[in-house]
Amino acid sequence: MTSKPDRSPAPTLLILPLFGIFFALLTLALDSRQQPADTRNFTPAPPRSVVNFKAPDFELPLLDGITLVSPSDYAGRPLFLNFWATWCQPCVRELPAFEDFVAEHSEAENGPALLTINLGETAAEISGFLAEIGVRNLPVAMDINQVVKLDYGVQNLPTTFVIDGEGSVRHLKLGEMKYEEMNAYLMALKAAT
Repeated sequence: MTSKPDRSPAPTLLILPLFGIFFALLTLALDSRQQPADTRNFTPAPPRSVVNFKAPDFELPLLDGITLVSPSDYAGRPLFLNFWATWCQPCVRELPAFEDFVAEHSEAENGPALLTINLGETAAEISGFLAEIGVRNLPVAMDINQVVKLDYGVQNLPTTFVIDGEGSVRHLKLGEMKYEEMNAYLMALKAAT
């Protein structure tokens, strides 16, 4: 006598995973409808990385090779001190935003200043690169031997230090900085005074 195999549990076992997949897809669909599609009006969260140390002073040549620049040249003004290189893609993406930020605040008395520090590249390499990407109005200091990089403990690029008018580092931004973030850091400095 042959017995027929019992097939009744198999359909039940198949329905449970299918129900789980359906529920997961439904949850994803509902979550995606709640996400804003337009992020142009994005307002960044206030800066979280707050540090408190005196910014190391230094003197570095600008691209002309003659003029020396130092953080103390910006005493009394907020200073964004940005470390970058031409081979760093996030650095390249943030340079136009820095240029716009400086242009917007250039007329303000005691407004924010920016000093970018290129690591290890020559004036000719940097100038040619900036012309190629259309960035013309950024002060660029050259840390050829990368001594200032070591003084500030920079390990990754880009890295930006936000220094208050008294010469103390108040914020540290690792990675690409967006225009909106620059304003958020500036507002955080003003709120702290």
